[in-house]
This record gives sequence, C-alpha cells and structure tokens, in this order.
Amino acid sequence: MRINIRLINFLLLFLIVISGQACVKNRLTSSWIDQSFKGPVKGKILVIGIFKDSTTHKIFEDSFVESLVKAGADAVPSYPYGQENPRHSKEWLHQTVEQSGAAFVLFTHLSGEKKHVDTVDPHGLILDGATFGNSLEGYQSYVVEVTLEQGYTLTRTDDFIDATLFDCQSDKPIWSSSSKSVNLNNFLRADDEQLDNLYINDMKHHHLL
Repeated sequence: MRINIRLINFLLLFLIVISGQACVKNRLTSSWIDQSFKGPVKGKILVIGIFKDSTTHKIFEDSFVESLVKAGADAVPSYPYGQENPRHSKEWLHQTVEQSGAAFVLFTHLSGEKKHVDTVDPHGLILDGATFGNSLEGYQSYVVEVTLEQGYTLTRTDDFIDATLFDCQSDKPIWSSSSKSVNLNNFLRADDEQLDNLYINDMKHHHLL
C-alpha cells in the first residue's frame, strides 16, 4: 500500500492543532446565590477585573461588560474611574463606585494557578515491513519508518478565577462563582468571551439577568 507522505504530514499537523485547541477549556467549579435576593438585578453593574497586568484587566473588563450588555444588563468597566487614587485601594473603590453610579459591583480575580509539564518522546510511523530469507541464510525482517515528529514538551496551566457580585445597598455578596480554565493566558486576550459567558449563563440560571 502506497502512502502519501505529504498527506500524512498534513494530517499530523491538523491533529497537533486541534489538540492544542482542545486544551483551551473552561468550566465552572462552584456557584452560590443568596436565596433571599430577588432578581433580576436592577441598576448599573461595575465590573472590576483584578489582575497584575494593567492591559489584561482592561481587556477583560471591556469583554465582560460587552457580554453583560448583550445579555441585557447595564454594565461599565472600572478602569476609567477613580484615577486620582491607587487602584484597588479603599479610596479608589469608594470613588469608582460613586463616579460610576453603580448599584452592583462584580469582582473577578485569579485565585490560583497550577502548572503541569508533559514530555512527548520522538515518534514516527511504520509505513511497511516484511520478513524474508531461506533455510541457509536465516530469516531477516525490515521495516520502513518515516519520523514525523521530534520530541517536545507540553506545558499546561490550570487557572482558577472567582467572580463575586456585591449589592452596594446592602454591602453584601449576592452571587459568586468559580471557574477553572486551561491555558488561560493563551486565549484570554483573544477570546475571553468564552469565560465571560460561563459566568453570565450561571447568573441567568439564578435569575440575576
């Protein structure tokens, strides 16, 4: 049987690509709702993303606000407000809530991170083989092998993100949810809507939106 090596290489590359995409997974790990709160929320939601990188929290907040607005909520990001005070300070939070006119505050932050390293040895594909010989020479075997992939190391990071919604009137949390994401940094800036919708769907489930 003749095998098209070019086709094999293409199929291998395709498998590697979709395997990498399969690592981009998000799922909720827990969810809580204050049963005494009667939804849906009425008023503006201030979205605060707490990340070390300032660019990351801006992009995350913008994406989350866009998703909330699509779901019918009135939402704004936090970064345009409270610029006179150090971000995440008590004075900053008070000024940001006041300036934005928020009735609710949605905090999101990275609560944990765990790295995994997997090693894949060099490997190939056996294309053909045979055994031949006679009683004097003995028997010999051969295989035809084409090496398609060198060895490599795969690093996977599990990121844990918590989201909590506070009612500014009662100063109490009314909803919280936690998620686990794989290789979050690889897709957060490009496609973090996946993560936003996990939380938004849970908020809808609890009749907050």
